[in-house]
Amino acid sequence: MIEAINNLRNALISLFKPFAEFCFNLVKPISSDQAILIYIIVLAIVALWVSTLKQEKQKKEDWPGKVLFFHDLRLWAVLILVLQIGFYVVFR
Repeated sequence: MIEAINNLRNALISLFKPFAEFCFNLVKPISSDQAILIYIIVLAIVALWVSTLKQEKQKKEDWPGKVLFFHDLRLWAVLILVLQIGFYVVFR
């Protein structure tokens, strides 16, 4: 049983090793400042994408007397992404 697990482990290692080496060689020349900048840009792009998604309309009868603007999940997703960007800029 242990030998079968070791054989499976070695097969998986030989299968994924070229891809892992490719990924390592791809990111090796990137400095930590560049990595943070790339991460911030990706978060900003995701925030822009989230803001373009279709709003699902809330029914007034489901939320009597409530402001439905705050029930839009896009608002909260963008807010969280902006907070993450802020944390990376301030605490890097």
